[in-house]
Amino acid sequence: MKRSNYVSVIGVSSFIWLLIAFPGVANPVLKTMHTGGFDREYLVYTPQNSLFEKPDGLLVCLHGFGRTMNDFFEQYNISAMADQLNMVVAVPQALQEQDQNIHNLAYLLDLIQNNEISLNSVWGCGLGVKVFMLGTYIVNEELNKDVDDVSFIDLMIDEVIAAHQISDDNIFMLGTSMGAYMTYQYALLKGERLSGIIPIAGSFGTNIKGMDKAPKLPVCDFHSVTDEVVPYTGSQIQSGINITLAQPKEDVINFWRQTNGAGELFTEQVKYYPSSNGITVEKMIYPHPDHEVIHYKINGAHHSYFFSKAAGDCMDHVEEIEKFIASHHARISYNDPVVTEQKSFFYSNPVSDKIYVNAADGIVSIYDMSGKNVFTQPITTGQADLSFLKPGFYIIHIKSGNSLQVGKLIKR
Repeated sequence: MKRSNYVSVIGVSSFIWLLIAFPGVANPVLKTMHTGGFDREYLVYTPQNSLFEKPDGLLVCLHGFGRTMNDFFEQYNISAMADQLNMVVAVPQALQEQDQNIHNLAYLLDLIQNNEISLNSVWGCGLGVKVFMLGTYIVNEELNKDVDDVSFIDLMIDEVIAAHQISDDNIFMLGTSMGAYMTYQYALLKGERLSGIIPIAGSFGTNIKGMDKAPKLPVCDFHSVTDEVVPYTGSQIQSGINITLAQPKEDVINFWRQTNGAGELFTEQVKYYPSSNGITVEKMIYPHPDHEVIHYKINGAHHSYFFSKAAGDCMDHVEEIEKFIASHHARISYNDPVVTEQKSFFYSNPVSDKIYVNAADGIVSIYDMSGKNVFTQPITTGQADLSFLKPGFYIIHIKSGNSLQVGKLIKR
């Protein structure tokens, strides 16, 4: 049995933290399983939402390099998001690096980067580290290349779905830093299980697997061009030494756009809230009714920066993540059971100003993703002017006679 001392330390600290945070019944709950020759751990949070009898979705959260599963509860307050969305949260713990040669090479990288590297928790996500100096690669290694974390996460999802009787139509994955690498790796190999992915400050590893098998699925990616840890271009040069840690983000976004068959790019400068800190965000949207690709191209933020309107940022990470999940969640919050194929009853989508309705009479209504009605108008001319709507995602209802058709609408 392979189990490192750090796992025991994490287990004890997690238990103490759970007692402090939840003096009654622990929530999240620490779970364990044995798979792939290792004892593995993960936390499961059950949403506290009195409006629903049971959870109707699962959000898998993957921590970053050298971090722990507790991060999402201590740093990102993921429980509040789970309560709002009525979703169970499952957060697995990565293992320490298993290859002693990598541990030996870490010392060399410490000297090059002047930054201590922790190998206590490393995902097997195809993250290759290449260091090029004096015309040759002095380092060309893949982290935890023999650890099958895709299978571990897959088994964890099976356990959580069975225990909470969750629909397998509502599984989302969110990863930060190396957790974003792992999110992309899981999506390529098992993405048919997912309703959407939210990678934050991560990319495709240079050794990622399954690019020839990628399924179509919605993507909501956040990355700063000034990221000092995961370079936006994939590589960085320090003192004449080239360090490659990822595939270029532009290539990653283009890969998903082509895979999903998404439409032509349209962008908006995000200014949802007044900001004076100089950090800017360009929201790049490649539209598709079911599989759009959204990329928040950030400028001026460091690697671990997390946007919050309370801190005076131009956007709020939690709000954008919730909006993305809501737009791809199989349950519609205001109890409409079916989303109709929208091509049959309205066009164009995305819309800049007017939509055209294939109905002679009736009523067209638009709702935001929280279920709030923002527009209702009788159908008289077969069209509706929506130029006043803010860019984003909406739900459209068209009621004609005894027929109610429901679809997703994207506003440019």
